[in-house]
Amino acid sequence: MTSTLAERVINRLTATGAATETWSLVVLAALEGHKQLDSYLDDGLKVAVPPVTPSQGNGTKPEPPGVYLASITVEGFRGVGPSTTLQLRPGPGLTLVVGRNGSGKSSFAEGLEFLLTGHNYRWEKRPKVWEGGWKNLHRPAKTMLKADLVVEGRGPVMVSRSWATDDIAAGVATAQRSGQPAAPLESLGWKEALVAFRPFLSYNELGSLLDEGPSRLYDALSGVLGLEDVSDVQTILASARKERQRRVDEAKQGAQALKDTVARLVLQKKDERLATVEQALKPRNWNLEVLETLVRGGQVRPDSDLALLQRLASLPPVDTAGIATVVGRLRAAERESAGFAGTNAERSRERARLLQLAVAFHEKHDGAQCPVCGTENALAESWLAATRREIKALEQEASACLAAEASRQARVREAQKFLPPAPTVLAEAASLGLKSLAEARKVWAKWTALRDVQEAGGLGDGLESHASELARVLGALIEEAEAEAKRREDVWAPLAIAIAEWLPKARVARRAATTIDDLKQAESWWKDASAAWRDERFTPIADRAMAVWKRLRLQSNVDLGGIGLEGTAQRRRVSLDVTVDGAPAEALGVMSQGELHGLALSLFLPRATLPESPFRFIAIDDPVQSMDPARVEGLARVLADAAAARQVIVFTHDDRLPESVRRLGIQACVIEVARRAHSVVELRPRMDPVRGHLDDARAVAMTPGLPPEISARIVPGFCRLAIEAASMAVVRRRRLGRGEPHDQVEELLESNGKTHPLLALALFDDEKRTADVLARLEKIARGAADTLQACKSGSHQAHAGDLVDLVDAARRLTDQLVGQK
Repeated sequence: MTSTLAERVINRLTATGAATETWSLVVLAALEGHKQLDSYLDDGLKVAVPPVTPSQGNGTKPEPPGVYLASITVEGFRGVGPSTTLQLRPGPGLTLVVGRNGSGKSSFAEGLEFLLTGHNYRWEKRPKVWEGGWKNLHRPAKTMLKADLVVEGRGPVMVSRSWATDDIAAGVATAQRSGQPAAPLESLGWKEALVAFRPFLSYNELGSLLDEGPSRLYDALSGVLGLEDVSDVQTILASARKERQRRVDEAKQGAQALKDTVARLVLQKKDERLATVEQALKPRNWNLEVLETLVRGGQVRPDSDLALLQRLASLPPVDTAGIATVVGRLRAAERESAGFAGTNAERSRERARLLQLAVAFHEKHDGAQCPVCGTENALAESWLAATRREIKALEQEASACLAAEASRQARVREAQKFLPPAPTVLAEAASLGLKSLAEARKVWAKWTALRDVQEAGGLGDGLESHASELARVLGALIEEAEAEAKRREDVWAPLAIAIAEWLPKARVARRAATTIDDLKQAESWWKDASAAWRDERFTPIADRAMAVWKRLRLQSNVDLGGIGLEGTAQRRRVSLDVTVDGAPAEALGVMSQGELHGLALSLFLPRATLPESPFRFIAIDDPVQSMDPARVEGLARVLADAAAARQVIVFTHDDRLPESVRRLGIQACVIEVARRAHSVVELRPRMDPVRGHLDDARAVAMTPGLPPEISARIVPGFCRLAIEAASMAVVRRRRLGRGEPHDQVEELLESNGKTHPLLALALFDDEKRTADVLARLEKIARGAADTLQACKSGSHQAHAGDLVDLVDAARRLTDQLVGQK
């Protein structure tokens, strides 16, 4: 986030009255990046708000140091074999690099692009064969690209790229400042600028800039607006909204899947937990706390079927071993007690017991009458004392029998511990429908009835006869309850696991759902704000593009009323307000190829020449193709305007652009490219055609060792070409000066391309007055007619006179012609 952007955002939030909205904090958090926004949305962390200070300027980046080209060196690349250097003047100005197709001129343009970017637009989206010929066939052993650059305030920088293999992607690019070691090309920090302010434009790119769809053109233009942070925030907000919507949708899908599972399980077997889950998953009201407790084992009611099953399954099994031991003890006690039957000990025990009853009666009723026989004063105090002494004596006499009886009673009480009442769960579980439950209740009732048996032997017999039955029935009930509980648990466990896995997502989704509305509001506000900032930044670029187009649309009935950037994301596009003779139309449908190229060039130049671009040069390859003559003149003027502040290098095979530059008096350096055998490329400054042809003629005339019969035929031909070029220059100057359409002038020259019709046009402005040409020439300069005749005839038969004199005579004649009005 830049402080300028933060200031803009805060100022706009305040100005639009949105600063008090909760979603305004979402906007501020997004300014800090993904992590800060996530922290605010997910954890509610405080947003770091930058200090608000008055914003100065329009938010554009400061102008970086300018970079100019001093030279481009190509070796073994494309059409260039031996190392060849294109020398350039580093500074504003127009340079035309001209040469026929196949001369190697485009190898310098493509080489410069590949040197700085590692890519070449011409090869993109083409079959591999286009890329396969990147090495020159005559110089395959060494391939190297190099450019000498001049950076304002920092001095020269040499950039080079070389290859040790045949893999074009394996080139090593370095940059070296004066007096410093070489460093990777990326160290210059131009990677982003080479994309945003791309200083290269080839014919292929010129043609496809509009053909590849509205989004590519939008990206090419919007990338230079300095609104990367704005786009980043838009992406951050959209990403955050989509992510939270994804969380909500994922949780909803999970909840629906759980509900579908519950619906299927309910059809199989009723389980109160399933009903609880179904209730907790009602739309818009997920009860996550209940579900959390449920999957942890809570929320099971004591009277629920599952609780009853768990209680039944936890019933203790019959202790058959313990019962067997108690039965044995009962019977042993019974036998021991029976051994005293009919003995004095038994009689003494029974008499003692009888006397004890009498004493107890006497103590309770405090009377002397015998309760048995009714004798008065039979139970006097003396009797009571004597009776107590007798009881003590009888007990001592019957102690063994008494011990045996006490032991029997103890064994009975011990045995009764194995006869608890029937567990209440046997009655409570009646609704479960367990097959063994009814029999278990019946058997347990019989088992409990044994508590009324006081005889040790009878109790032991009852325990022995019912224990195995109770153990069998109770075991079957426990097993059935366990099986049913396990079956229900087997049904529940996968669902519980699924709920446990879903709960964290549901909690995240519940938090996310509370933030989506704020994110939508923030995103909508940001779209409006970014559109306003985008239009503010793009307006000067659009205005410049419109101005360029107006100069290129000479004599075109297609008008461009406005250029704008519209939409975002997948709907982004460049709107072109095109009219044809005042009627609205679609640009791509009504424009000719030349007009489309002109429009693409109009959009390219403002972008490539923005002050924020570090590149003070632009390289354009073959922009003249598909342009009619009138538009070529407009192109020359546009390039001249751009060259006032930029180093403009144009590669072209079409001589119309250099000719227009010369005719319009535009200051330019013209370099001619020629390709010799074995891919030897030669570069030389190019004069205007007249001077060029005459210089060539003089060079041939003065070449030592050249056979005279050859030079005597070549020199006149060059002189004739100079005379024809001078005539065409006169015709263009005169007729275009009168306002005649450029294409009509060029058609006139093309249809009258021979020497005499061209001279007739130059001398009389009438191509039909060829018969008057020689006489008029004689009036212009003595011997001019003979000079013309010598130049024409010399191409067919060797000139017999002095060749240097012929060249001088031809120069005087062309000077006179060019001076014609």
